[in-house]
Amino acid sequence: MTARRLPVAPRPYRGELLSSWLARVACRYGLTHQALAGWMTDGGESLSPIQSVDDRLPASEQVRQWARSCGVDPGRLLRLSLSRRHPQRPNSWYVSRGPEWAPSATIGSPAVCLACLAADYTADRDSWLRADWVLAEHCICPKHGHLLRDRCLGCGHRLSVAFRLREGHARAVCSRCEALLIDRGGEGGPPRDVALIETALSIQQLVAQSVDGDSRGRERLGQALATLWAPLDQPAAARPALALWLNEAGWRCPYEVRHAVGAAAPLGQLPVGWRFVTLLALNDVFGANPDGVATNSQVAIRLTRRAASRRMRATPPPPHGMATGPLPRSSAEYERLANQILADPRWTAAQRLPQRKRDGTRARLIDAALSRKG
Repeated sequence: MTARRLPVAPRPYRGELLSSWLARVACRYGLTHQALAGWMTDGGESLSPIQSVDDRLPASEQVRQWARSCGVDPGRLLRLSLSRRHPQRPNSWYVSRGPEWAPSATIGSPAVCLACLAADYTADRDSWLRADWVLAEHCICPKHGHLLRDRCLGCGHRLSVAFRLREGHARAVCSRCEALLIDRGGEGGPPRDVALIETALSIQQLVAQSVDGDSRGRERLGQALATLWAPLDQPAAARPALALWLNEAGWRCPYEVRHAVGAAAPLGQLPVGWRFVTLLALNDVFGANPDGVATNSQVAIRLTRRAASRRMRATPPPPHGMATGPLPRSSAEYERLANQILADPRWTAAQRLPQRKRDGTRARLIDAALSRKG
């Protein structure tokens, strides 16, 4: 069926994510781009949503459909795809929404530079999501020197960007609380240590050049990052070897990043703050330049020796009829643990705290409950 022509459709920006442009088009009709695509292909009979577009490698038919409906050259839209921008870059070097094995491990709403979105607002143009924001090593905006934001300043939840039509322009908002995503008086500004920001930007640039360059440098970087996030000493450890670089007594790996411990490609699975820390550790321990990964520094040698092999984590199945490790808990046991947590005075007191602190308290109580025997 021939795609319906849309009366209004903005042009894409050169550095924009394809999904960002689609969302800007759709918000002018009060729809998501999935629902609008369903309407276009269904002859206007329904708003049944169809599959989301893949920013990395969009389906050719999807691109042609949007091009016809919006009066845009399909070649222009294809050039927005990440596979065209970064033909040598593996999928693992883009940010994901979670661990590799999770259904949500796809490119979702990236962390954003609030100063860039504020500049769009000031210039009286549509807000738009920059393609560089989905690169795993991209933690700091080179233009503004700001650390990207992956949590909403309004509600504190993990950021999920939506577009709303306001005063004739598409504006980026938090899909949960509808807060406008712009820099408010420096809330999304850079850390005070300007030298640290300049160092991180230099590391970021070196890593990007290596990832988009030859496979040798990319492989060495991947090995170094996997070593930093390898389990410390024991294959089943919840702490990564990175803990040695942090050098903080009693440090425990936060619950929100434990899925990255032992991952083959951890960087893209981490929140932006932890990606920033990881790049600094990469540079200190191994050097961001791939030729410097095979270093003989004492820190690198000690960390590498104590990084448990990821291959050891996949233990072979036990002989038939023989159980290994702790016995699985029953449903009743999990219910008992849940009731313990809910009755804990620390959880009751945490209800008056902000969401982020409540989440942290809950994670600590869960860890403590699961570690108890009997």
